[in-house]
This record gives sequence, C-alpha cells and structure tokens, in this order.
Amino acid sequence: MLIDNRYVPRHQKGFMICHWLNGVSFLMLFLTALPLYADTFLFVYNIFGAKTLQYMHRFFAVIFIATPFIGLCMARDGYSTLLKQAFSFGRDDLIFLLKFPFTLVGIEPSMPKQGFYNGGEKINILLQMFLWLVLVGSGLILWFGNGVIDNSIRAWMIPIHSLAAGIGFAAALAHIYLAVVQNPDSLHGMTDGSITADYASHHHGAWVDELIEKGTVTKKEIDAARRAA
Repeated sequence: MLIDNRYVPRHQKGFMICHWLNGVSFLMLFLTALPLYADTFLFVYNIFGAKTLQYMHRFFAVIFIATPFIGLCMARDGYSTLLKQAFSFGRDDLIFLLKFPFTLVGIEPSMPKQGFYNGGEKINILLQMFLWLVLVGSGLILWFGNGVIDNSIRAWMIPIHSLAAGIGFAAALAHIYLAVVQNPDSLHGMTDGSITADYASHHHGAWVDELIEKGTVTKKEIDAARRAA
C-alpha cells in the first residue's frame, strides 16, 4: 500500500539512523584529521586544541566502527537486503554503469530495470564496505599497535589510512551530489523512508515489480500515482 497514494515505503527508521550515523561520523573523522595534512587547517588546532581534536577523532572512530553492528541489530532487514543486493551484481547492473554517465549530461538512455539498489549504488556499497575495513583496520593498528605491532608495519598504516580517507571523501562528495542535485527523490528516501512511486518505477523498476508480485502494492496504485506526479 502506498503512503498518501504517492510514496513507496523503502527504508526502516533504524536503517536511516545508521546511514546518517555513518555519514556524520566519517565527516567528523575527516575534519578532525585535516590539520595533520594541510597547514591551511592548522587554525582548527588553535581553536580547539590538538588534544581535543585527537579525543574527538577517537570518539567518532568508535561510532564509525560500531554503526554497522548497531545496524545489524536495529535494521536487520535493511542490512540483509543491502548485503544480498551488493553481492548480486549482474548484466543489467553492468549495462546501467555503462549508460549512467550519459544521464549526468542530460541524456536519458534506455536502462534495464534495476532492483532495490541500482548498479551504481551497488558499486558504492562495495566501495564503502572495503574502505570501512581498511580505515578500521589501519586505524586500530595506529591507535593500539604501539609497542605491540612492528613500527615498520605501523608506518605503512599512515599512508594507507590517509589514502582510504581521501577516496572515501571523494566518494562522499559524489554521493551527496547525486542525492541532492541529480536525484533528490533518493534523499527523501533517506530522510522520510519512502520515495515517490514515479521515481521508484523509473529508477528501481525491478524492485517495484517484486512489490507488486508480493502484493505489497498494486500496479493500479503505482500507475495512478505516476499519472498524478
């Protein structure tokens, strides 16, 4: 059943909370580490103090590490769907990736129907999972490895940690642009938990077909909502 005859339910509240926890904690980790890499941001040390930033970095690191585990408890269905979808990359996802760049310049090529997550989202999920493992692994070695792990290994963790953070920040900027500018309906899905039937049909047609087959919504409802859009 659609919400207000217009919206398709998409995300659990717990899943949305964890999404924002992950995003905010990563951003704060990036910001609290910036003075280490660029003199331009040394003024942050002068305002808060180096020790304070170090404590803040570790505080948000704990949140960043804990968020996936919190999600598995708060939003098991959402995380289960995320994992299943991310590791079921197929031909239609590849075609989506090849054609998607055209949409960034205003061209709308015919796309194969996508599931709950499209091909681009699946790549982003896999990238974020990999970066989480690298950031957490290297970060823990730097945090607790002094005197326990060989210093030559710890020295390698610094550039690895920094590179992963840089890639993660670039991916975050692209993610924000796509959500806010390119597809604002997707942002609604992560703030309200639902997306318009028209957006769902256009961007996640295979998933909408599954919902219709399950009886969660009807084709009549979807068609009526799309006509009213």
